[in-house]
Amino acid sequence: MTQKKSLPDSTDDKEEKLPIPTFIKSEVNFVRLPFFALSRKDSSNRTETEYRESTERDGKRIEILWTVTANAKFGYPTPFDKKVHKAIESIISRKGLPIKNPIDFSIYEICKLLNIDADSGRNYEMVKNALIRTSFAGIQSKGTFYSKNDKRWIEDAFHLYDRIVFIGETLPDGSIAESNYLFLSDWYLKSLNSFYIKPLDYGFFLSLKSNIAGRLYEFLSLQFYGTGGKPYSIDYHKLCQVLPIVEQKYLSKAIQNLESAHEELIKKNFISKAEWCEKPNWTIVYYPGKKAKEELKSAETENQLKVELSISDGKQAIDSEIELSQDKSEIIENLIQKGIAKTTAIRLANNYSDDRLRRQINIFDWLVRNKSPLVEKNPAGFLRKSIEEDYQPPKEYLDQRDKEAKEQKGKDRQERWLKRREKLIRQEVANWDQVSLEERIKGRLNFWIISETMNNRTPTSEQIEIKKKELIDCLPKTDDEKFEYLSQKYLELPPDDFE
Repeated sequence: MTQKKSLPDSTDDKEEKLPIPTFIKSEVNFVRLPFFALSRKDSSNRTETEYRESTERDGKRIEILWTVTANAKFGYPTPFDKKVHKAIESIISRKGLPIKNPIDFSIYEICKLLNIDADSGRNYEMVKNALIRTSFAGIQSKGTFYSKNDKRWIEDAFHLYDRIVFIGETLPDGSIAESNYLFLSDWYLKSLNSFYIKPLDYGFFLSLKSNIAGRLYEFLSLQFYGTGGKPYSIDYHKLCQVLPIVEQKYLSKAIQNLESAHEELIKKNFISKAEWCEKPNWTIVYYPGKKAKEELKSAETENQLKVELSISDGKQAIDSEIELSQDKSEIIENLIQKGIAKTTAIRLANNYSDDRLRRQINIFDWLVRNKSPLVEKNPAGFLRKSIEEDYQPPKEYLDQRDKEAKEQKGKDRQERWLKRREKLIRQEVANWDQVSLEERIKGRLNFWIISETMNNRTPTSEQIEIKKKELIDCLPKTDDEKFEYLSQKYLELPPDDFE
């Protein structure tokens, strides 16, 4: 007979006052799969995390693999590193879409988001080291990382962060960084811009004292999407892999290791209970609590997304779709900020194309900036009707847009030419020794001879040799001097034939 052991159900009188929700956009794969260690001791001993699963796709049984490998010098990503990454997610979540590299940030801001002393030099170094350690951790995916943009499970080796440049360091284009810059990996960036994200309550996450509770919160939050708010079950062996934690040999020890995390999630009403079934494989059944159901309900009305899950319940993989347009969320938020009611904003976003919505919002913003009487009495009503009837833009708006486009085209052409000019000059600097010194001063020497002759001072051969030596001695010696010397050949304004 199956033995069931469960923690007590949550009750209203035990409910704890929680922080106001501040939702962040967490990438689904990194919510679903393991990356950070959950204790300092574990991160010190851990060099690698491996998740394996046998699953069925396209009628075939396959083995999939997810591996996270620590850098030998910097070590395995720690629980603190995870919190820093969540702060980065908070910073990214405030940016508009599409998200582009690099992400500028301040360590002071991260400390504030983590509720730690932002003026502490020790905290500054801890955050900096956390970012470096995370960027050096390697990832290998064999059918575990899902690319929503490509609609496929990928096989590749990559990192969460591709590069971090701190203030004063050199950027890829050779300039000196005036801020801190984070370059997200290509797969991670594509996933975010494909809206393959799970909204998570950042305030709630920070309020959890147990690192395991924090990891269970994000993982179960995603899985409750997959079950449609119904209980979710998982084998203990697989749970140990996805968290990750050390697997125990005895059931009593396994229950003990997870007990405090379960109790904290129950106390905060995220789960109502965690039920252990000893047979056949130490299965844990998680029942969503009030907090989880509220998040799910919120997502169903505002932030619904499509999610591919692969962590099974021991019988089959869950493939779940939660439909509706996450890609409309930024537009909906913009419409609400301009005074349109939330329900109306959602209706407009669902009924009309993104291009139409953005076009009318841009025209509306122009009318407001120019204090047009069209938007003076009822701006929100005008914007709603302009979207519904697809108003044509005013001639003045089109003229200004064309003027700005022409100016921008000129700026882009100038910028392209300056880059091309610098490249041409540097090529000549690199090839300096391929041209003889006599050849380099030939033009100037001929000009001097002609000038002297026209002034009835035709130079002798000896005078010409002296002048030649003088001109050669004046040639630049260092690369910087050569660059300055050769730059005289190229005007800063682009030539007429440059496109």
